[in-house]
Amino acid sequence: MANMVHPTKILGVTLLHKCNFHCAHCGYLYTAGSDDHDIKPGYRLTMEQIQKVIADCNSIKGEDQFGFIVNGGEPTLWEEGDLKLIDVLLAIDKGGIIPNYNTNGSYFSNYDQCHDFFHRYSEEGNLPLMTFVSIDKFHDNYDREKGRAVSLDNIKKVLDEMPEEKRAMHRVHIITIVSKDPDSFLPDEMKEYYAASGITQGDFPMQPIGKAKELMDEMPESPDFLKKPPPPKEGEVPMMVGTLMGEYYRRGDDNIIKLGHLKDLFSGDAAVQ
Repeated sequence: MANMVHPTKILGVTLLHKCNFHCAHCGYLYTAGSDDHDIKPGYRLTMEQIQKVIADCNSIKGEDQFGFIVNGGEPTLWEEGDLKLIDVLLAIDKGGIIPNYNTNGSYFSNYDQCHDFFHRYSEEGNLPLMTFVSIDKFHDNYDREKGRAVSLDNIKKVLDEMPEEKRAMHRVHIITIVSKDPDSFLPDEMKEYYAASGITQGDFPMQPIGKAKELMDEMPESPDFLKKPPPPKEGEVPMMVGTLMGEYYRRGDDNIIKLGHLKDLFSGDAAVQ
């Protein structure tokens, strides 16, 4: 049964640069060079580096519960020998850290891959896994006329057929990048269809970074296009420690400490701001 704990500290982990999509709104220009981002073609974390960041966090965890948000590029494209993303997520889980990851969903368009991925995590993992799937008008990964996505259909089928104790290990959330165009929001029927299987959905405004700078006229400016949630209560939001990029932890554009030395940023349980 999943341990329903919540992280008090969050660390981003940039796994690789490679992506199989060419989205117009991409903030990192993963298919070419980018002046906005230090992650360049060929960048990839190794499993050794992943184990180091796990050890780093456990060296300072104390009473805190860490959570990782694994990003790319497209994390499902990561591999090292016979190892794949699922092995990275299970290594994070084995380290006592809650694993979360972002994906464009393309890996799950293959039902067998989808089935094996979710079942293996249910069988070998201990902490709940959050899967964030990007589905929006800038991606070519769903059929707007049908209001369906093959990746989500496969995930829904796999989860619906799981025994409850295995299903409890998974949470799936759709991230939709929205613009001024009302059609950038997912159709209500589509949201309701997947919500019936516990798949949640949230809107996120397109940001003026990377290739999206060429879409400035589509940036949402009016609150009419976004239903903004109330500000969180004090203590509700986990502290963002930073993001691991290669051999350095970063905050914004700055390297703050080298991999293997995260403990130097902390005094007891208090983070150096």
